[in-house]
This record gives sequence, C-alpha cells and structure tokens, in this order.
Amino acid sequence: MPVDGGFGALLRALRRGRGLTQEMLAEASGSSVRGIREMENGRVRSPQRRTLALLADALDLDAADRRHFLDLARPAAPVPCAGGPAGRMAGPAAPDPAMTGCPQAEASEAAVTGRVPEQACGVATGGRASGPAGAGSTAPRPAGDAVRGVPSGPPVPAELPAPVPDLTGRTAELAALAHLAAGTSAGPDDAGPRVAVLHGPAGTGKTSLAVTAGHRARAAFSDGQLYVDLAATGSEPGDALAGLLRSLGVPEDRIPAEAGQRGKLFRTLTRDRRLLLVVDDAADEAQVRPLLPAGPRCLVLVTARQPLAGLAAARVPLGLLEPAAARALIGAIVDARRVAADPAGVDQLAALCGHLPLALRIAGNRLATRPDWPVRHLVDQLRDQRRRLAALTAGDLGVRAAFEVSYRQLGPATAAVFRRASLIPGADFDAELVAAAAGTDHAAALPAVEELVDAGLLSSCGDRYQFHDLVRLFAQERLDADETASQRRAAHDRMLNWLLDRAAGAAATFDPTGRGTATPFAGHRAAAGWLDRESAHWLAALREAARQGRHADVVRVAKALHWYSDVATHRHGWDEIFSLGVTAAQALRSPRDEVVLLNFLGWARYFCRDRHAEALAALDLALDLAARLGDAREQAWALTYRAAIDVRTGRADAAVPAARRAVALFRRVGYELGAWCATNVQGSALAATGRYAGATELHRAALAFYRGDTGLSGAGALVGQASTTMSLAASLAGLGRLGEAAAEYGHAGVMFRRAGAPFGEALAAYRHGLALSELGEPAAARGELRRAQRLFAAVASPWWEAQALAALASAAPAGTADARLLRRRALDRCGELDAPEVRGLRARLRRELAE
Repeated sequence: MPVDGGFGALLRALRRGRGLTQEMLAEASGSSVRGIREMENGRVRSPQRRTLALLADALDLDAADRRHFLDLARPAAPVPCAGGPAGRMAGPAAPDPAMTGCPQAEASEAAVTGRVPEQACGVATGGRASGPAGAGSTAPRPAGDAVRGVPSGPPVPAELPAPVPDLTGRTAELAALAHLAAGTSAGPDDAGPRVAVLHGPAGTGKTSLAVTAGHRARAAFSDGQLYVDLAATGSEPGDALAGLLRSLGVPEDRIPAEAGQRGKLFRTLTRDRRLLLVVDDAADEAQVRPLLPAGPRCLVLVTARQPLAGLAAARVPLGLLEPAAARALIGAIVDARRVAADPAGVDQLAALCGHLPLALRIAGNRLATRPDWPVRHLVDQLRDQRRRLAALTAGDLGVRAAFEVSYRQLGPATAAVFRRASLIPGADFDAELVAAAAGTDHAAALPAVEELVDAGLLSSCGDRYQFHDLVRLFAQERLDADETASQRRAAHDRMLNWLLDRAAGAAATFDPTGRGTATPFAGHRAAAGWLDRESAHWLAALREAARQGRHADVVRVAKALHWYSDVATHRHGWDEIFSLGVTAAQALRSPRDEVVLLNFLGWARYFCRDRHAEALAALDLALDLAARLGDAREQAWALTYRAAIDVRTGRADAAVPAARRAVALFRRVGYELGAWCATNVQGSALAATGRYAGATELHRAALAFYRGDTGLSGAGALVGQASTTMSLAASLAGLGRLGEAAAEYGHAGVMFRRAGAPFGEALAAYRHGLALSELGEPAAARGELRRAQRLFAAVASPWWEAQALAALASAAPAGTADARLLRRRALDRCGELDAPEVRGLRARLRRELAE
C-alpha cells in the first residue's frame, strides 16, 4: 500500500515499523546516519541503486514491498556542485559520500554526533524511535506503517522475577523506593538516571525488596523493566551488557565485541527511554557503573552486601526484622491455625532464626511442607547450634549458602580475621580484641573488620563490631574447616592471654598504693571504661582459664581486680570472680592467696549482694586460716568486714570491739591504710550505738590521714576518702548538725563521681536527699532522691532503689497518686530479697498502701 509523502516517508515508515533507529539502519545497510536522515527528509531524491538495494536488504522487504520501495525512488536530478556558484549546474550528481558508507563519511558523523560506527547497528526497539524524528516519543506510528510486511516489533521487556507474595516488615523501605521512582518523571532532561543501592547482610531480603518495588513502579517505566543477576552472569560487566542489549532487541551479530562499545551502545539506546533496571547481587562499584543507563527517566535498583560508597546513589540499608514483622512473616507462610496454637513457640523460632528474613522464610517453608510438625519440633532442632545451619535449609534455599558467597569474596587475610573473630566470647568487640585473636596488630585488624562490615558479615556501631548469631556459627564452621587444630588453639590462647593481661593491667590503675603492675592505660577512667566495655570478654576469659586449670592466672587476675571492685561495686559479679580465685588458690595449695581471696569474697557477698550469712561463712574461714598462718593483716581484714556486717545487721555492740582489734592488728604490721579503714568502721559502729561525738572524732582523724602526705594515689584512695566523708556526715546528722551533714554528703558525691564509682555516688545522693528533706528543702530533696534512684537502677541495686523510691513516696504529698505509684514501685523492687531490713520496709510499704 502506498504511503503519502513519497520515498522519504516510506523509508521512515519501514524503519520505524521494524523498530530501528537511524543509527541501527545505517549500521545494517553500510550507509551513514546523515545519508538516511537526508533521504527521510527528502533532501536526497536520487540515492544510488546499490544504496537502495542495501537498505531493502537491511529492512528485510519481501518481493512486492522491495519492488515498490525501489520504484518509488526517482532518478537523480541535477544538484548544485559542492562549493560552486549558486544556481550553476554541475551536470549529473556525484555520489554523495554520505550514501556510500565510506570511512571518511563515517568519521565525519562520529565527529558531529559523538557516535562510533559500532553504535549504529540493527536493533528492534519495540516500535519506538530514538532518532531525531521521534526520540523518546510514544506517538502513534504514521499511516504508512500499515505497509504490508512491516511488523509491530518485539514486546516491551518485562524481566523482573515474580515478587514474593508475603514481603513483610519493609513498609518504610518500599515507600522510599516509590518516592524515588516517582521522581524520575520530574527531573531535568540533562540529569542521569536515579540509582538506589539496597544493601545489607546476606539473607536480609534485598532481592525480594527490589523486585517488589520494581513491580509496584512498573507503570512509570513504559519502555521496559530489565533484570541482571550479576551472581549468575559473573563479574564481567561486558557479559551483563550483552544480555541487556539482547533484551533491548539488538541481534546477536550486531552486539559489539568490546565491552566499552557495548556500554556506549547501551547508553545510546537508553538515553530517551523510560526503563527500570534491577542489578542484583553486585560485588562492587566496578560491576555496576558500566550498566547504568543514560536516560534521566530511568531508575536503577542495585542490591549489594556492601553499601557501594563509590556510587552516586540513594542508599536503603536493610537489617533484621522486628519481632512483630518476623512473627508476621512466619504466619504468612505457615497456616494460621498452627501459629495461633503456639505463639510463644513462633517467637522462639524467630529468635533462633535471628530475625533474619531468609532464615525465617526457610523455617516457615519447612513447617509448611511438614503439616504434622508442631512449631516446637523445629524449635527443638534449631536449639542445637551444631545443627542449626543445616536445619535452615529448604530445597535450594540455605542460610549457609548465602553466607558462603560473601565469605568466598574475602581476601585470605580478611577471611582469617573473620574466622578467628568467632572465638571472641562476648556479643560485641573492638578491633584491638580482633587483632589479638587474629594474631595481627590494630592497624591491620581495623581495615579487615571494616571490610567484613561492608561484606555484611559483621555489623558495627561506632567502634564496636558484632556477629549475627547465624553468621557466628558459620564463621566457627569455617574456622574448623579451614584451620588446623594447632592454629585454632594458638588463636584461642593468644586471645585468652591478651584478655587476662589487659584486665590485670587495667585493674592496676586503681591500687591506691601505686604498687600495681605496669598498665597500658592513661588513667583510671580509661581503664574503667575498658573494664566495663569488655567485661563479658575478660570474665569469660577468667572462667575459661579456670576451666583449663590455669590456676595461677586466675589467682593473679582476681587479686588484681580487688581495688577496681571498690569502685565498681555493683557493676560486675564480684562474688563469682573471687570464688574462682578461692578455688584456684586451693588447687594451687596456696593458703596465703586463699585467705586473701576469702576476704575479698566475704566483702563482695555482704557489700555488693547483701548476702550477709554467706559473707560471714567466707569471713569465718578467712579468719581461721589467717590465724593458722599467723597472717595478722588478713585477720584484721576479716575482722573489719565482720564488724561492718554487724553494723548493718543491728549488732553494733559486737562491731565496736571487733573493729578495735582490727585497728590494732593493722598497726602491728604497719599497714596504715588498713588501720584507717578499720577506724572508719569503728566510728560507724559507735554511731550506730548512739555515740556520735566519738564517731565524729574517729572519722575526722581518718579524713586527716587521707588528706595528708600518705603516698596514696588513684581512684582507690579517692573512694576511701569519699567513704569516710559519708561516715562523718552520718555522725554529724546524729548530732543534729544537719546542715554540715548535708554539705559532707554533697562533697562525698563529688568524690565518688570523680572516682567513677556510681554506687557510691548514688548512696551519697540518697543520704543527701534525706538530709535536705529534714532541713525543710523538699524540692532539692526530691531532686537528689530522684538522681539516687536513677543511679541505683543503673547499677542494678534493687534494695537501695527500693529505699530511694520509698523516700520519694514519703516526700510526695500524702495520699496522691504519685505517692501510691512510688510505693508500688518500691514494693516491686523489694522482690524476693529476704533480709530483716527488707522485710521491715516491705511491711511498712504494704501498711501505707492499705491506708
């Protein structure tokens, strides 16, 4: 059927009907782009017969359409001579270089358009032209497209995998991606594509999210949705580009051989299109950059385990699911009846899966395919850490396989760091501890752990790092598989030794006599910070040393920690630590170490745990052993601690002579620090019996010692002075000198805070609040009592927190809801404690609530 507009209109209609751009037709026919443009615009009215034949071949015309195409081309008419005078005829026209495909013409075209010959190849574009006549247009084809034999072109690519029907817990991320997709229609024409990197550890559902977001946004990308799985195509971008070009309709024989030329052709074809591209499982930026389309109306969703910081892109980090979302995902896979029958079991299952989406989906699939299994059956299987990764496999899905991909991408040194870090006992750790386990230094360990974070094998918060539970199990498997028994043992022992030595060195900064071992810490605050942060590690190391029979190390570290325990009274399990030391000393048959550690244990039980009967049992053993050894110093410590317990339990009359005897023993061996500690206890015993003047005199004498030229230093000496100041304040309060007492409590609180002793600071604030209340300053009193309650809660001291809450209730207006709430909270904090003073407070609170 003829086409209106002559030969140029027919050529255009035939080209568009086959989905070809001018560049593609030029490449297929051996002509130049300029020549085809000129023919379509009617400015070349007599193309050579050879050129017409080549065009007909490239357009794949059948006999009838070919005859019509050739006949419509008119014989050449005279044209002006190039460079000749206007109007002069040059006779028959010379062949137009643009119509011959000669190298000079193509080089000129490249110079004008920036295109190279390889870019002009035969491509079907699904009915859309990307040349000047209709670049990016979706307008209806001209009527001439109805010419017989002109096909409608290949379908628009729609390559995204099917979305998962039960994507859960990613509402915010989907909203962010939808916003990004909507922005592609509003950006400037000279902008590049919108790019988002969905990054996170293996198994967090990056692909599922990208595919779901792509399906939801597909209406905005009418020229197609493309999908590249880089894990399947390999690491070479050229292979991925070849697949993308095929998806856009480029024939196999027209795909350039060189990767750079493939990229140029891909960008040419995408410049004016609305395309969505999902690039799945990228290892690094170099894999992604060549695949980015050129058009501003394109959106690229990249999934990667690393954040790909080198790409200019929005970033959507993916982590673990919240418990409610994890429960919902399992419920979406498993029938509702089984989930409803055991909601607690479902929560346990989610926890054992570490709330990792892939693990949750596998667990759900296993239950769905075993309808006779109760949820608890799978829970019981997953409790066994040795079987957990194997159990989290369903068909071709497996948690272990997902982690394996990340592991195989690591270099040898980083892989070794990954494996050996699994030996670290605590939940989180820093690069120094990793270096100790890996047998390297901090400078080498830090970039390795950061690489592991980028690979999704570790998570980070500041300078702390953490394994996901399942990743730790995988790292331990690789340690067993990839390292010999001797290598594993060496790494373990290296880490253990480092932790024990570091703990002893940190504790040495608290020795008030300054006789501690050398320490790597600048001062007691830095040392306390390390001991607090790494407590799970050094305590686990101490337990492991005890289990291995390394008794000398256990005794050494337990004894070193003693002065630190005076500062961190309620932050660690001192009764366990000193019990390990006692047992180790007994195993070593070292009674002198044993008696020291028995005294430490007695102190920890009464002062830190309020377990007075157990404390007295340990102190009785210490007193007897010290007497048999003739160790007057340890006899004196046992007597001092016993006297303190007597004061606490209402037996102050017995405490006074015990404390006096302790003072005499300390003085006999020339241990002044111990003598003044015992003097302070003696003063407290006198105050408890109502002899406040004598008590005040003793406390002032003890303070004079601490403030004098004693040679004492460090936080331990500061704690001793603060404790004595507290005792002085109590004696002054007994004398009715409340203003002086309140001031001393305030001074003690400042000293405890300087020493980094939160329990002492809390106790000072509590006593200060009571004194202020007695002085008729209710607002100031409530402020101090609230501060005390918060500090007691922070150090997990329920008995003292209960007392602070009860005092706050007494300070509140009588009969108010606030007062009742405070009393209920105080009663709750009393819990299961069963000391006489606790029973008294509990009875009083119940009586006040009944009123």
